[in-house]
Amino acid sequence: MHPLTRVQFRLPDASDFYILLSGQSGDNAAVQKPGQTEEAALVLEMSQSTLSAVINGRLSARHAFLLGEIRYSGDRELAASLADLFCSKEQ
Repeated sequence: MHPLTRVQFRLPDASDFYILLSGQSGDNAAVQKPGQTEEAALVLEMSQSTLSAVINGRLSARHAFLLGEIRYSGDRELAASLADLFCSKEQ
């Protein structure tokens, strides 16, 4: 991963936001910002309800992707590694 990576979340039924991911660990390793960013390494598109279900562990990010509920463009390896950050209760 680059020293600073931008991941854009596009939520048609809510406000878009992006996350700045730092290659260094610590309190500021991931910072969320409202709006859209230039030069996103990865763009994830999904509904607010899908995002909430993934964050709350009710839906696997991988399962949501296979169902077509999450679409991405950009860095495929980064997309795959982000899915591993969320554990779901359905496993």
